[in-house]
Amino acid sequence: MKAQMSIEYLFVIALAMGMVLVTAYVYFVQSSEISEQQQITNVEVMAQDILSVAKNVYHAGGISKKTANYKMPSIVNNVYVVENALVFNVTTDGSTYELVYYSDVPITGDFPETKYYTEQIAHILIINNEDYVLLCTEEFGCD
Repeated sequence: MKAQMSIEYLFVIALAMGMVLVTAYVYFVQSSEISEQQQITNVEVMAQDILSVAKNVYHAGGISKKTANYKMPSIVNNVYVVENALVFNVTTDGSTYELVYYSDVPITGDFPETKYYTEQIAHILIINNEDYVLLCTEEFGCD
């Protein structure tokens, strides 16, 4: 009789542990998905802000210049400018893709090409060069 109660007690404990483990797994999976969505939102806000400042600097004329401070999200592999579009190469859930944001004014950019250097970007320089706006980093300079 005591052995049967001990076995039943072990089964109850095992069932409770299984439920706790499943709940913890679901929690961690959901929180990582939320974290990636927050980082994508941060990239979108950063891109829109950079392009808004670039538009203001372009229309200000002369040798206008602005420094924008950002913390680069860890999902960003690299940043570059192609055909007046600011492009962020990102990796989420094991998939790599590009987030592209088009500018209303002519822009060009000079950013480091590797993730190691991209993670170090904190200050983006936005400089008016009369015919276009140059985007580059304070940490790595402009060409």
